[in-house]
Amino acid sequence: MIRVFLLAVASVFVLMSCEKSSAEIEAEVRELWVQNLQKEHVTGVDVLEVSLVQKSDSLYTGVLKTKEPEGTFLYNVEVTNAGDQLSYEVIGDGIPADGRNNHEPDDQPAESDSLHQ
Repeated sequence: MIRVFLLAVASVFVLMSCEKSSAEIEAEVRELWVQNLQKEHVTGVDVLEVSLVQKSDSLYTGVLKTKEPEGTFLYNVEVTNAGDQLSYEVIGDGIPADGRNNHEPDDQPAESDSLHQ
């Protein structure tokens, strides 16, 4: 009986040690991002930080921070870890870290409001 218990504990320990930590997944996402930049021949972009939060057994969400020629940007990422397969998806566009609005100005003139007529 003790032998079965020890074998069960050892099996659980081995299975748990095979799981990647958040830091390992963050490092892998950083490396995948850099590889994709190289594949697309994008230069001048450095990954500053990857910060993830585990949402479920295989799903992580978080932020990837980059330094680009136009400034520092934050990208929302969703990461799926399925065993030895890791994939990520960028959700939306990069957001300037300094809070400036990088969207094109609207072509329409601003409407006057009733308080400033």
